Amino acid sequence: MGLAAGATLVAPSLLTSCNSQETSDDFRFWIWINGNNEKSSADWKKELSELREAGITGLLVGGGRNMLEKLIPIAKELGQEVHAWLWTLNRPGDKEAMTHPEWYTISRNGESSLDVNPYVGYYQWLCPSKPEVQEFVKNSMVSHCDIDGLAGIHLDYVRYCDVILPKGLWAKYDLVQDHEMPEFDFCYCDTCRTNFQVEHGYDPKEQEDPSQDEKWRKYRWDSVTNLVNQVSDAVHAEGKLISAAVFPYPDLARKLVRQSWNEWNLDLVFPMIYNNFYEEDIQWIEYATSQGVGDLNGKFPLHTGIYLPPTEPQQIAGAIEAAKAGGAKGLSFFSNGSLQGEKLTAFMETQKRE
Repeated sequence: MGLAAGATLVAPSLLTSCNSQETSDDFRFWIWINGNNEKSSADWKKELSELREAGITGLLVGGGRNMLEKLIPIAKELGQEVHAWLWTLNRPGDKEAMTHPEWYTISRNGESSLDVNPYVGYYQWLCPSKPEVQEFVKNSMVSHCDIDGLAGIHLDYVRYCDVILPKGLWAKYDLVQDHEMPEFDFCYCDTCRTNFQVEHGYDPKEQEDPSQDEKWRKYRWDSVTNLVNQVSDAVHAEGKLISAAVFPYPDLARKLVRQSWNEWNLDLVFPMIYNNFYEEDIQWIEYATSQGVGDLNGKFPLHTGIYLPPTEPQQIAGAIEAAKAGGAKGLSFFSNGSLQGEKLTAFMETQKRE
């Protein structure tokens, strides 16, 4: 999310099931479920039943293994599909990772994101170029694949730290980010600089302005792509689907967070087309969705992500129509805590009009 990755293929039956949903005329609805292990199974059954009645059949569930094991039997009974929503490269407070301080990204200022957290205290980013990090992340994702009834793995924070924030967030951090600032520009660790120098013959940090170096930018988004595709192979080998929450469309994602997600080997993707973060209106959802659909060129289906907290109930129908007009195969709401009351009623009304 934003502020507020030679193997055996996926089991054919699983792929057939997913593809039949994605290629049909049905527009599918999903929701990100925030982990809350304090809620009882009865509470979750009531909430998931309301979501199912409203038409939501896909659940991206956070909160770890305990949450997944609690919710999957309930969801299965209701005909809902569950994917494990897992943080990938941003690993705040990760006990195992913190025993390896050399795993963390280094800013152009020479500061580790383990020690100096950019923007917020929970930003502690691992470097995707390091083989040890690749293995650690891959194992972390695969470790959930043995959960009975789990349909897939959903990657989040599968990117670098925001080198430039969405414009709607600049005031919150008292910033004007009309250029790449050194303290938010990652990763300048020895691994990245050495790898780049071997390939291109010079140290990126020795450039007068590294932020203007196209090859250096590409090195970093290729590093994330390489990690994602390793994870994808490993997850597919376990017979599970793989998806990711990404920035709105590839051109913007590459600029803001070094994320070239149209090059990833996924089964489906959830661009976070949070229009208010970008000071855009609801109709921008159509534009951003269409950009991603065009860049994918049919590689895998796109399901538009909508940020509900600032969205008025009367805007929900327009957001859905914008996603459909842009070519999305479905839509996911962030998050279950916001799809309640008037907003849930408004969403249900859109389904009655179909």
